[in-house]
Amino acid sequence: MTGIPAVLGGAPAFATPLNIVAPLLPKMDEVGGRIAEILANGQLTNNSRYVREFEAALESRLGVSAVAVSNGTWSLVLAMKELGVEGEVIVPSYTYCASAHAIRWSGAEPVFADILPDTLTLDPGAVRAAITPRTSAILGVHVYGHPCEIDELTALAAEKGLALVFDAAHAFGASYRGAAVGTFGQAESFSFHATKTLPVGEGGCITTRDVALAARLRMARKFGDPGDENTRFAGTNAKMQEFNAILGLAGLAAVDECIERRREYAGYLRRSLGSIPGITLQTERDYARSSVQNFAILVDPGQYGLTRDEVALALLAENIRCRKYFSPAVHRQDAYAGTAFGPLPTTDRVAARVLCLPFYSQMTTDVLDRLADTLARVHLHAPRVRTALGAQPSSAADPLGVDTPRDVRVVAGRSVSVAAPSGPER
Repeated sequence: MTGIPAVLGGAPAFATPLNIVAPLLPKMDEVGGRIAEILANGQLTNNSRYVREFEAALESRLGVSAVAVSNGTWSLVLAMKELGVEGEVIVPSYTYCASAHAIRWSGAEPVFADILPDTLTLDPGAVRAAITPRTSAILGVHVYGHPCEIDELTALAAEKGLALVFDAAHAFGASYRGAAVGTFGQAESFSFHATKTLPVGEGGCITTRDVALAARLRMARKFGDPGDENTRFAGTNAKMQEFNAILGLAGLAAVDECIERRREYAGYLRRSLGSIPGITLQTERDYARSSVQNFAILVDPGQYGLTRDEVALALLAENIRCRKYFSPAVHRQDAYAGTAFGPLPTTDRVAARVLCLPFYSQMTTDVLDRLADTLARVHLHAPRVRTALGAQPSSAADPLGVDTPRDVRVVAGRSVSVAAPSGPER
C-alpha cells in the first residue's frame, strides 16, 4: 500500500473511469446469423422463434415453466396480478423501487418489513409481525444475488394461506439448498436488464411450477389473447422481442462460467478487504449460493473514519464509480411518502452505510487489488481525507446518488464530469 489518496493530491488509482457495471455481451459472430435472419424475415416479436427457444432453454435448465416478458418489472406485475394478489403485500424496503412499484401496479399496497443484518434479505420474523387480515402475499427479494430465507417464508406463507412470490432480479444462477432459484414459491421473477448476470438489454421472465398460471401469463403478456384474437381478459403488452431472446440464448451458454468467475472475484475481494477496519460484507449462508450480482460493502464511520458518502467521494476522485444500492430505501422515497410502516432499524442502518463497488463478469486481479488497496489507503488517511472533502463545494455532497444524464462534481479541487453509470433497472 503506497501513495496517498487522489483526493489529497495523489495519482488516481485508475487513469480512466472504472464503471459500476460492464455487461458481458456475445460477439457478433455468435449472434449475427440469427439477427440477420430476423431482419430478413421481419419476425421481430409476437412470440416468434427465438423467444420460444429462449423459454424452452430456461425451462430445460430449471425444470419449471418459463414465460419471457419485456422486463423484470412487468414479470412481477403480471405474476401478482394473475395470482389474484390484493390488499397488502409484505416486501422489504431494502430493494430496488421496482419491487414496491410492481405491487402498486398490480392493484395491491406494499407493506414494508425489515431485513436481516447479515444477508440483507427479508427477515421472516419481521414478516410475521407485519401480517394483518388484509395481507394476501409475501414478496421476498434475493438481494445482490443471495437467496432470502426461502424455507421460513414458504412455511409462513403456507401457515397463513398467503401467496409467495420471489423477486429474483439479481439471482439468475443462484441456488438454495441445492435447488435453483426460479423453482420456489408460486412464481419467481427474473430481470435480464443490461446490468444483470444474463444481460439481454431489456427483458425478464416469470418462472412457475403452475402450468395453468404459466398459460394465463402467456395470454396476459399479449393483451389477454390466447392466439385467436378473441381476448379472454384485459391483458397488456409485455412481450419480449426476438433480438433480446437472441442475446439471452447466447448468454445462457456462458452464464454459469460467468457466475463462477464472479464468485471467485467476490472471494478474492472478501479476503483483501477483511483486514480493513469498518468494512463489513454481506454474509453468504452455507446452504445458499449467491450469483453475486453486486458486491456491496457497509461502511461503519466510527471504525473506518469516514461516512459512506465521504468514501464514495474519495473513490470518485480515484476514478472508481460506486453506487448506493439501495439508498434511500424505498420507504424513504417520495413515491411512498405517507405510506404506513413500522420501525425498520436494520434497513435504515444498512441503507446509510451501503456502497456497491464496481463488479462485473470479467475483471482482473490487478483491478481487484487496486480496489482493495484504495479503500485501505483512504482509511489510513481518513482524517486528512475528511478535512479535504469538507473544503469542497456543496456540488459534491451526494456522489452519484441520483441518475442524471451528465453531472459535474468538484472532487480534489478539480471538476469531474460524471456520466451516470447504469443503475439496477428492471
